[in-house]
Amino acid sequence: MTLAFRPQLTGLPVLETERLVLRAPKAEDWPAFRDYRASPRTVYAGGVKKEQQAAEQFASFFGHWVMRGFGRLIAEERATGQPVGHFGPMQWEDAGQVELTWSLWTAAAEGRGLATEAARAMHNWVFGPLGLTSAKAEVHRDNAASHAIARRLGGRLAPDQRPVWMEEGAIYLFSGAAA
Repeated sequence: MTLAFRPQLTGLPVLETERLVLRAPKAEDWPAFRDYRASPRTVYAGGVKKEQQAAEQFASFFGHWVMRGFGRLIAEERATGQPVGHFGPMQWEDAGQVELTWSLWTAAAEGRGLATEAARAMHNWVFGPLGLTSAKAEVHRDNAASHAIARRLGGRLAPDQRPVWMEEGAIYLFSGAAA
């Protein structure tokens, strides 16, 4: 079923970089996200998901903004207008620490510095206009690209901490310094 009218998230920040626009998620991003969640690219982000599970995760992009007042943005390539990933803060538990997240949805987007470019813009927004003073990132031990991004953003490895959902992971801590 397709409705003639689909509500849109409005009033969200738009972050612009040289090659990307980070903007509110929209329904048109669903096919690209669904394909990402069904692919082996998700090995470090909870693994492949069935379409229903992917739909729940995609819906959480919208709900998180409503629930917390901040959330993930979709990175869209300026040159093509295509969504290439998601980047942003999330906080699942009321008293939980905010987590910085980043993911590229396609192999074609890798190796070009897009993830670092988007993550840096997100980091600067989180510790600038959003006003956070601390955050964390949870990274799988084998995800070398994400470890590199965390370090480039000034994250400090917390060797005595592990993500609850991923024993084979590491936690990086961030403070309000600009990346």
